[in-house]
Order: sequence, then C-alpha cells, then structure tokens
Amino acid sequence: MIRPRGHRFALTLLFLTLSTTVFGQEPPAPTTEGNNQALRIFLDCDRRVCDDDFFRQEITFVNFMRDRQDAQVHVLVTRETTGGGGRAYTMAFIGLEAFEGLDDQLTYFEAMHETDYEIQMRSMQMLRLGLMRYAAETPLAEQLTVEQENASGRPAVSAQPEDDPWNFWVFRARLNTRLDLEESETSKEFGGSLTANHITEDWKVNLGIWIDYDEDSYELSNKTNLLNIRRNNAITARFIKSFGEHVGLGVGGSAVSTTYRNQDLTVHLGPAIEYNFFPYSESTRKQFTVNYSLGYTYFDYDKITLFDKTTEQRPSHGAMVSLDLNQPWGESGVTMEYRQFLNDTSKYRVVVFGRFDVRLFRGFSFNVRGDASLIRDQIFLARSGITDAEILLKQRQLATDYEYGLRVGFTYTFGSIYNNVVNSRFAGSNGGFIRAF
Repeated sequence: MIRPRGHRFALTLLFLTLSTTVFGQEPPAPTTEGNNQALRIFLDCDRRVCDDDFFRQEITFVNFMRDRQDAQVHVLVTRETTGGGGRAYTMAFIGLEAFEGLDDQLTYFEAMHETDYEIQMRSMQMLRLGLMRYAAETPLAEQLTVEQENASGRPAVSAQPEDDPWNFWVFRARLNTRLDLEESETSKEFGGSLTANHITEDWKVNLGIWIDYDEDSYELSNKTNLLNIRRNNAITARFIKSFGEHVGLGVGGSAVSTTYRNQDLTVHLGPAIEYNFFPYSESTRKQFTVNYSLGYTYFDYDKITLFDKTTEQRPSHGAMVSLDLNQPWGESGVTMEYRQFLNDTSKYRVVVFGRFDVRLFRGFSFNVRGDASLIRDQIFLARSGITDAEILLKQRQLATDYEYGLRVGFTYTFGSIYNNVVNSRFAGSNGGFIRAF
C-alpha cells in the first residue's frame, strides 16, 4: 500500500533505482478515444510544473478528463523550492465518486542538476505509483502488472549531515549579459549574483549579492543621443530559526543601491517573528501566517530629497498577514502588509494583494487578481524634480499616493469530456497558415 507523505514513501521508491513500470500482459486498449473501463482522472497541475502532453502519451491505462466532475480521482500537484536548489513535488490523490474518502499524498524531490527529461520521467513514475491503488479497483486491473527492474540496486537513504561534506550549504553563481543593436538604438544589460543557502529543518540561512546594470541609447530625430542608465545592486542576509511546526524567529539585513529610488546606499537591519496557524509541513496546500518585524535603516541619497536630506536614519516596524490555499476547488491567496516609520508615524505604506482562481461549475473557471497600495513613505524623492525623459524611460520613481491593479478573467470549456489525445504536429509553428507582420 502506498503510504502518505509523512513516511517519505515516494522519496524512497524513486531513489531505489526501482524502475517500477506498468505493463499490460494483454495491453489495455489505448485511451485516446476514451475507454469506459479505464480509471478517470483529473490532473490539476500548472503547465510550468507538469508536461500534460507527456503524461497523456506515457500513461495509457487511465482516461484524462477535462473537468473534475467527470473524474474518479483528482490529482493535485504542487511544488516548493528546497534548500539544495531543487524542488519538492507533492502529488495529492483525492478520491471521488466510488473512491470518496480514499485519499493519498506522495512527495518526491528534484535535484538541482537534473534535466527536464529526468524530472518528467520521475514525475510520470510517481503519478503511476499513486494511481495503482485506484486502477486496481477497475475492470482493467486484470490487464495490469507491476514489474520491478534493477532490483539489486541498493536502497538510498536521505542525506544526513555526516554524509554531506558541504553540511547542506548550497552556492550558486550567475552571470548574464545582453546586447541589442539597431541603427538608432542600442541596449546593453549586465547582471550577476552569488548566493549561499543553508536550509535544514532547524535553520534557514540565505546570503546573496546581486548586481544589475542596464544602459539604453537612442538617436533622436534631431540627431542627438539620449542615454538611459539604471543601476541596482544589493547584499542581503537572513538567519531564521525554527521553533516547532508553527513559529519562526529571524534576523536579517540588507545593503541596497538603486538609481530608480535615488538611493546611493540604504542599509537595513532588524529582527522578525512569524506564526503559522497551520503546520509548516502542510505549506504546499495551505498557509496562514502572521509576521511582525522591527528595523533600523540608514539612507544615503544621490540627490537632495524633498525634505532637504542627503542622509538620514529611521527606525521602522511592519506587519504582514498572508493566507494561501491550494485546494481541489482551485487556489487563492491574500496578503496584507503594513510598514511605518516609528519616528514619523505619518510616513507609512499599506499593500494588499489577492488572487483567486476557482472552478465554479463544469467547464467554467473564474480568476481575479488585484493589488492596491496606499503610499505615504516616499522620503527618497529628489527635490530637483524629474524630467520628461526620466519619466518616459522610467529612470526614477514618481511621486504617488496610491497604486492599484486589477485583472479579471474566466475560461469556459465544453465538448468532449476526454482529454487523452496528443497531436504535436506544427507545435512550434503556425505553418504559414496565420501570419502577421
């Protein structure tokens, strides 16, 4: 029997080098046209996480349904980033109809060095394993067998500190450059970063350095050149200690330089505490956190500000409440953040962000995303004002009391209930049938 996530069953199986593959002694009829005897599943997975076409091609003993209401099993796939730079994937198998109440959950871990193909194969293997208990209850069960290959492979175990010479430290260096040239326009970009992360159940340490340089040059109609340069550099550090399944306590700091905010150097230090009303072990499905922080910030400005400052120091505090849900009916999240300078309480900022994506009824899904900010803390604005060119090129931030955005949409799909067919012809091109210049 497949055990739930808590026993790490999936992790063990996938590292045993047991290639457990489903074969038919008398292969079941392909389900591209829909086999009424096959298990009906609804795969609920973002395309950035799962390759739907790959699953439909490789797993032929089930019917992939277009809508959850037609399925016997709802497979909900979520992922989180791990300390080693890879990702942890969780597959929740939710029984429907005759399988109501028969739920399962499996987890597997993607290594940072794995290719997309290797990740796809492991995902497919996990999906097959999770579906076996349900497929065994269908008429096709007699045609299915489970074969174990390479059984002599030794069992793998989770890495322990004594096995890891790096003691769970992961370092990553990045360097990128871009150059675009036209007759009257040139664009250059240079960026890089160096990060070090140490993540265990007890500690989370994040260290990083980032640099970013962008330069754009335009030849105007009067033959003069307009040069636009933007620089953004940062050093950050966070040290977070776990206290059980609900509490985290941390301290952090940053040093930032950005032309967009008129800041030659901004240094911030402070502690923070967070409480999660749900266990952190359930974070792939639900989180409800409350965070409070204190800080002290030193500002060194590029130009004199509206308040006649070239440098200043300010204490501040902030709070954030966040709810994230990833459930069979859809996903949603709401975050509210408040920050305020303690030496001038009239300077503050309130930010609210929300997203809601839900399946309301058969074939119909509704989504809305929005954000709103009440802004009273732009102490960094330059006194000298801003030119039209700086506005158009977004060189500097404008004064504003608010920001808001809203996006609303829906999708309605109807027709065949089956979703098994994969036809990849002309997948990378419109074939010349549709062309726009």
